[in-house]
Amino acid sequence: MAERSQEQKAYQWLLLGAFGIGCLGDLLFYGKNYGVSYPLFFIGMYALFVWQAKLHQRLSFSRENKYIWLLCVPIGMLSLTFALFSNGYFHLFNFVLVPMLFVLQTMLFTGRHKAKWHEIMFVGELLEILVYYTPKHTRLPFIMIKGSVKGRMNQRNYGVLKKIMTGLLISLPILLVVLTLLSQADRVFGHFLNEIPDMLIDVDSVEGMFRLFVIGLVTLVVFGYMYSLFGKRADTVELPQPQEQEKIVWDGIILVTILTIIDAVYAAFTYIQISYLFSGAKAALPEGLTYAEYAKNGFNELLTVTVINFIILLATLYLVSRKNRLLYRSVQVLLTLLTVCTSFMLFSAYYRLSLYEAAYGYTHTRLLAHLFMIFLLILFAIALWKIWRDSFSLFKYYALVTLASYVFINYINMDVIIAQNNLERYRATGNIDVEYLGRLSYDVVPYLQELKADESLKAAVTYELENKWAELRGESSWQSFNWSKYRAKQYLP
Repeated sequence: MAERSQEQKAYQWLLLGAFGIGCLGDLLFYGKNYGVSYPLFFIGMYALFVWQAKLHQRLSFSRENKYIWLLCVPIGMLSLTFALFSNGYFHLFNFVLVPMLFVLQTMLFTGRHKAKWHEIMFVGELLEILVYYTPKHTRLPFIMIKGSVKGRMNQRNYGVLKKIMTGLLISLPILLVVLTLLSQADRVFGHFLNEIPDMLIDVDSVEGMFRLFVIGLVTLVVFGYMYSLFGKRADTVELPQPQEQEKIVWDGIILVTILTIIDAVYAAFTYIQISYLFSGAKAALPEGLTYAEYAKNGFNELLTVTVINFIILLATLYLVSRKNRLLYRSVQVLLTLLTVCTSFMLFSAYYRLSLYEAAYGYTHTRLLAHLFMIFLLILFAIALWKIWRDSFSLFKYYALVTLASYVFINYINMDVIIAQNNLERYRATGNIDVEYLGRLSYDVVPYLQELKADESLKAAVTYELENKWAELRGESSWQSFNWSKYRAKQYLP
């Protein structure tokens, strides 16, 4: 009995902590733009989690948990982007990704999973926590409040209160119908009836009620999730395990034939790329095709072929039969050749896109395409290691590289790179798209100010800077502080 009372008290404290998170969210976010508020909110979430983990003896700094603790680095860096940068696209992705990483990390800490984090079944367990257990446990605060009220009242008074509440609930729809009919029957009565809400509730009161509702909703969700991590779960019935089916494998001879044909084509293509594109052998180009046209065409096609090759590579790695050692060794050699040829294709596509940018300017899409090709090249390098070392998990390293790459892209400040390259191109060619620069984040304001010195661009640049200033002028709350916006204000009137 004492143990149950202590457990009940612990979850009452959890409810109070969740309510604190709800109030913190209201203070930081309501009516304000995201800024330093976002990392501060997650500091609050971590404080609540660590407190609960210590209470339930789930917090440890053991050697096994060091990689779980390392997740704090990408979570912290991505949450800080709301305070450092002003790229709206990344903010949108990070708004979803940071909570998902927090959920993943806290699940790993509490051991509320059976599958390894790099297995597909782990995704199902994560969704089960979010979609099933968290909503299910949001009703527990109401049960706790009901039990607390019932415990403080004798049985007779509790029965009377229960009947009164039931009567009120039943009378509400009846009252709504009756008042509607009476207000239509007598317009004077209807007029006074319409005045009552304005007399009792003003706009601020409605706003206050809405904010309380949001605080309550956040409280329930946070409580439900934390209880899902630390609370007791009902025993589940063990379902019979399906018999393991034999793994589907591709015939080695068929695979070798397919890969040999593909590699022969790619080897010829690679030779042509080296001969024409990289060595600049313009004289041997087909009639009617200029070198500039040859250089900028085919980027999309090359990238598509690269993605197809990536799919072929992964499918072969997982479906090839390893029983015949000679055939498997042949597949390894052919996959290695496929990877090398694809790397040349990526380099060719990268080079073509660079020439295209020099001619037509630098944009988000083109810079992201560059980064995507570098990312693909890294994935191919990892796959090349997997071809010859079959023991390690490809998905694990792909997940780590993907997360690290995404954090890196957030911090290179793409808008600044685009602005710098377009300014260099302007000095070389005299061409620049001021309107496009104006659509970028506030990080480009210093570069727009630099362009303002050019009399031919002064009017267009001034218009874009005035738009930026109009957007920034109204922001003053400390919760919305953002370094990118603060720095832009120093350059604006």
